[in-house]
Amino acid sequence: MVAHQHLSIPQFEGLVREHQVSLRVFVRALGVDEAWVDDLAQEAFLVAYRRLDSYENGTDFGKWLRTIARNLVANERRKSARRSRLLPSAVADVLLTQDSDTDFVSSTLDELVPALRECVKQLPARSQDLLQRRYTAGGNAAAIARELRLTADSVRQSLLRIRLAVKKCIESKTGTVRV
Repeated sequence: MVAHQHLSIPQFEGLVREHQVSLRVFVRALGVDEAWVDDLAQEAFLVAYRRLDSYENGTDFGKWLRTIARNLVANERRKSARRSRLLPSAVADVLLTQDSDTDFVSSTLDELVPALRECVKQLPARSQDLLQRRYTAGGNAAAIARELRLTADSVRQSLLRIRLAVKKCIESKTGTVRV
């Protein structure tokens, strides 16, 4: 059995300096709101530090780090009670199902952002208004419901249907299909 050599603390610090910018770009490309990118990138570095003994020296540190970041973003999406740090989930859903390669994510964003804008423009005015109230103004379902004299559940259901419609539209425009 061959013993694996692990990174030293100074080696890890060097890799953090080397990968900090690209990790932040990757986290942002996954749909994390700009205000939270540094927090999630820092969290990814902390997780990497705690799991340093599982990293094999000589393997692709950036890819390992991006996998950690992707898992953190996916976990963040599952925490519905926390204030949303993410862009509209239709884009994030597509990005989170892709390979962790940053070149892929960058080229995918170049294709997805215009598709997202076009798909939102095609929505009925009421749907666009709901998206604006939720994602631009940052309102939660209860606040939006009060403003529109609806129930919070009906707002949540409407937003869910809108996000699914936008996701389907983006997939048709970009040629990607996700289950």
